[in-house]
Amino acid sequence: GLDDTIKECRKYAIPVYVIGVPAPFGRDIAYVKYVDPDPKFDQSPQWAEVDQGPESVLPERVRLGYRDDYASEPVIDSGFGPYALSRLAYETGGIYFTVHPNRRVGRRVKKGEISPFASKLEYFFDPETMNKYRPDYVAAEDYMKRLSESPLRQTLVRAAQLPRVDTLQNPTLRFVRRDDAALASALTEAQQQAARLDPQLAALAEVLRVGESYRDKEISPRWLAGFDLSYGTVLAHKVRTEGYNAMLAKAKRGMNFEKPASNTWVLKPDAEISVGSRLEKEGAYAIELLQRVAEKHKGTPWGLLAEEELRNPLGWKWVEETTDLNPPAANNRPGNNNPALPQDDKARMLPPPAPKRPLPKL
Repeated sequence: GLDDTIKECRKYAIPVYVIGVPAPFGRDIAYVKYVDPDPKFDQSPQWAEVDQGPESVLPERVRLGYRDDYASEPVIDSGFGPYALSRLAYETGGIYFTVHPNRRVGRRVKKGEISPFASKLEYFFDPETMNKYRPDYVAAEDYMKRLSESPLRQTLVRAAQLPRVDTLQNPTLRFVRRDDAALASALTEAQQQAARLDPQLAALAEVLRVGESYRDKEISPRWLAGFDLSYGTVLAHKVRTEGYNAMLAKAKRGMNFEKPASNTWVLKPDAEISVGSRLEKEGAYAIELLQRVAEKHKGTPWGLLAEEELRNPLGWKWVEETTDLNPPAANNRPGNNNPALPQDDKARMLPPPAPKRPLPKL
């Protein structure tokens, strides 16, 4: 096992140096750009799952959103290698060198820039900045002992181990009033997603709230950044979701258009939270936590994610618009009315595609 290997290396004063891949931030799976090495087969890139993390003994990042599409969640560099090899290097006096052919610090690395057989990581961070955020490179039992001595760390790890909680994804924002019954039905249907998510986000926020009063006793920048980011992000999604539901309920109670031609209500994100003092207070605290992370942990994964979360307003506002209820009939014939090629001509113009092999286990 890892502990025995470390003991043997120390016994003979053997430092271990590793050149390896970066661990993805707060997750075990990354995606490698796989291109079939045999040119006789399809050369289009495929994205293969690989176990490449996490960077710590246990996950320390709350899992939010992308429940039905985990592969689309942006993956970023943790600043460190996978836990076991990184700890082996650290505890024997060696170094784990993280290597990626497309590393760019300070900007997003686009999907098309990723080299074949490299992992898809969108952001990288300066090693000098990340040095003070090093994970706890200790044995698992020592890690658990440290958790037991810190309620803040306990709550963060407990929250990170819970099943992934979804967030408000592509909510309906446009409601055309053809008649009162149809509008009420559309609003009720739109409320269903928020009603399902509300209790899940509230429960996750309650788990994290337990650790809040122990912030002043925590001295580790890594754990403070992780807790503040997680609690702030969960509260932000909770406020957005509850606010969305409350704004739909307000519309169901009846709202009058100010302009005679208006027949559509559009819900738009807004900085103001106008559906109750409780949500307003929670929203203000979420912003406070996220701003703290963005300012105090700039140039780190936590700071980046806090900045991205702050770009999305927490409140909502209703805006009235006009929708043409009798639009002109669409032209159903594509291609500017040019006649389509006969099927046999189409077949002769296109070469047969190269065969595609299933992804190998990487």
